Amino acid sequence: MEGERWDLFMAVEGEIPAMNELQNYNDFDAMEKKLLGICFGHQVLSRALGGKVGKAKTGWDIGVRKVEIMESSEWKFVEEMGEIPGSMFIIECHRDEVWEIPFGAKVIGFSEKTGVEVFAIGDHILGIQDHPEYSKDILYDLVDRLVNNDTIQPEFAEDAKLGIQAAEPDTKWWDKI
Repeated sequence: MEGERWDLFMAVEGEIPAMNELQNYNDFDAMEKKLLGICFGHQVLSRALGGKVGKAKTGWDIGVRKVEIMESSEWKFVEEMGEIPGSMFIIECHRDEVWEIPFGAKVIGFSEKTGVEVFAIGDHILGIQDHPEYSKDILYDLVDRLVNNDTIQPEFAEDAKLGIQAAEPDTKWWDKI
């Protein structure tokens, strides 16, 4: 990537590459360095490596969702984390999603709402649509902010909050990342 860095501040200032420029950053796989993309990072990784990303066909996904985990040799990325569960509850807050994974990637996690919750390429690239780093308190705050800036409707927010109350996220396994 020619020494360039992306960070939150660059994204807030609008200094990230346009969608049609992301293919210029397709050497992530060739570098073979461990790389983790969470939510927006998951989408950027997919798009940069040739996948397709867009608005979720089912709209916003906000809450604690059960993600089914598939057996895959691609989990070598996290083999030091111990036994991989068959499913886990993870915090979600997104309106965009990966529609098609890049060539060479494998889907290793999906939910009833999002087909590509987790993808991996070899033992060095892992993309996670969810937010294993979030707590429920952070998610409640995000929901309030989304309502306050008119991004989601109050009724939708109330339904989301009920869903958040209904399940606990599985954070211990993800803490090992």
